[in-house]
Amino acid sequence: MSDWPSWAKNLPPEEGEHVLESGGPWFMAYFLAFMVALTLLPTVVFPLLGIWFFWGRSGKFLLTSHRLIWRPNLGKAVIVPREELRTLDVDIGPRLRSVSLGGARKVSMPLLWKYKQLWGGLALLQRWTPPASTSSTPALRVVSAWLVSGFQLQPGAVVIQPDGVRFYPAESTANVAAEAGAALTGLVLGVTRRTHRARFPVEAALSLIARTEAVEPELDALGRLLRAELWQGPPTAQGPTGAGRMRMTYQQGNRKLTFVMPKA
Repeated sequence: MSDWPSWAKNLPPEEGEHVLESGGPWFMAYFLAFMVALTLLPTVVFPLLGIWFFWGRSGKFLLTSHRLIWRPNLGKAVIVPREELRTLDVDIGPRLRSVSLGGARKVSMPLLWKYKQLWGGLALLQRWTPPASTSSTPALRVVSAWLVSGFQLQPGAVVIQPDGVRFYPAESTANVAAEAGAALTGLVLGVTRRTHRARFPVEAALSLIARTEAVEPELDALGRLLRAELWQGPPTAQGPTGAGRMRMTYQQGNRKLTFVMPKA
């Protein structure tokens, strides 16, 4: 319950349920732009429509291993069980940072700060069944990691194992130079550019697996979905990064896998 948001306290978790992602609205930029426009349109109707659109339709979401909870600022909370989520279509709107569900049930969730994380979490739940925890003590260590190859960067997480590490990507590979150039060009031209890429909650998923009875089969199942990579042997380089932490680096040709071990 420590990671259960305060606004969802009246929706107690089901047995074995764990939070994968939670997030709130992202509407201040739109709202400020709308307020500037009010100086040109000093009417009553337009401000009311703006309040409804920017504030009333936005809200907070909580995605757990069992369900999606959407709480709009105006209206009742919507709860979609995991089994139903698998039958719905997920549609993304990068312009308004929105995620929509279509099919037997229609749910629209606009102006989300973590819309990429919600998108990735929904995509993961549609293909993977999170295991039930059987222990409070994790059987393995999970650490954030980055796979680098030239200008190609891929964030994810690693599972520390005795014979090496296993890397689970959180999203597809991005060319940092190309994206930085496109963002700079968009800034000069006055065009906002957002990368259309889902981000999977791999660290939360691996943390669930670490507390199950049969860890290896669960790691293999998640690894097949996300195309995990096994990096064997000791790290090629390691060194302190301050605060009692150690940076570990594995290398295969021009590809490097790097992560920071937390303080013991």
